[in-house]
Amino acid sequence: MQRLTLTLAILKPDVYAHPIHHKRILKLIQNEGFVIAKETVASWNQHQAKHFYKEHDGKFFQQRLVEFMSSGEFHAMILAHKTEDAITKWRGLLGFTKCYKARHKNPTSIRALYGLSDTRNAGHGSDSLESFAKESEIIFPGWDSQQWVTDFQETSG
Repeated sequence: MQRLTLTLAILKPDVYAHPIHHKRILKLIQNEGFVIAKETVASWNQHQAKHFYKEHDGKFFQQRLVEFMSSGEFHAMILAHKTEDAITKWRGLLGFTKCYKARHKNPTSIRALYGLSDTRNAGHGSDSLESFAKESEIIFPGWDSQQWVTDFQETSG
């Protein structure tokens, strides 16, 4: 049996506020073989956004990112994929953080197609298993990812 792995995906406020883009990205996610294991539409105040992006404390873009992520609703998902590394697969589909770079080097990526700037870049993806554990606990407190994987594999054969 192929291993099922998980990652955190966030479709940021700029995408969630645009229903056509949001729907197209969800279709791309599905077409790449991802399954949505858990999802929520949420919004943060600036304190919550700053807590989530704590790793960026002191960086020049942190305040801009915090203000943007607290500007409206976003769509957060735990994505599952039958691959050895769902994190890398999702980040590949997302594309480079800098949208201009994504447009030149990976023009079919989500950020190339729907990103507006380095901050308003359509999405977020955990960059490691450690980040996935930390970030998913912030958004989905108490959710048991291992139990979900076990249950999913039992019901899907």
